[in-house]
Order: sequence, then C-alpha cells, then structure tokens
Amino acid sequence: MITLRAKLGNASPSSFQTTEPAATLLPTPMTPIVLRFLGAIAGLGSAILCWFLGSTLAPPIRQHTLFDLDGSHYALMAFLLVPALTLAVVALFWVPPRVSGEGPLPEGRGWRVALVLIFIAAFISGFVH
Repeated sequence: MITLRAKLGNASPSSFQTTEPAATLLPTPMTPIVLRFLGAIAGLGSAILCWFLGSTLAPPIRQHTLFDLDGSHYALMAFLLVPALTLAVVALFWVPPRVSGEGPLPEGRGWRVALVLIFIAAFISGFVH
C-alpha cells in the first residue's frame, strides 16, 4: 500500500513522498477469551439450529410438498433460519483480527471456512437424518 503525504504550505508534485508502511495489526486488541467463548457458543447454537432446519425441511422436500404446507410450517422454518444465520454471523466475527492493508489473518480465514463447513455439515446431517 502506498500512501501520499503533502507538506504543509505548497502542495507541488515534488513535495509528495511515497512511503511503504509495514504490515501491522490494527489497534484493536486481541479478542478476549470471554468473547471467544461466547462466539464458540454462538457457533454451536447455529450448528444445532442448522441441524433442526435440515430435519424440518427434509420430509416436505422428499414428499414434494414444500410449497403446499400451511403457514405454521413456514413460520417454523423462518424461526429456525433467522436465528441460525444471526448466530452464524456472530460466530464468524470472533476469529483473529485483521492485518492493516492485508485483509484477514490466514488462521482467521481457516476458522471461517471451518465454521461454514460445520454449518453446512449440520444442515446436511439434519436433512439426511
């Protein structure tokens, strides 16, 4: 990343300097253990809700009656889907912090992929069960 700095006074093209900053962590401190624990609980809750959502969707899809259900079934699906997605977003935010100008840390990217795979596996497990 290249930053331009102008000297005060005249801003002629010769007064600009290019600097190459070193990759540093943002001033955000590391996530406390309590927040990591709460994020893990949110991830677990989201995985459980994904499992219930899969097990709720399986019978109507297998019987080809997904669009012929009454309103209470759709309300149940929305009741499972909205908190599952909300908890999934909360769980995805407790991973390691970003590096300035570089994007997320590699281990943070790995945690996010693992969490998404766990949520998908929970949904498929509930669907198959």
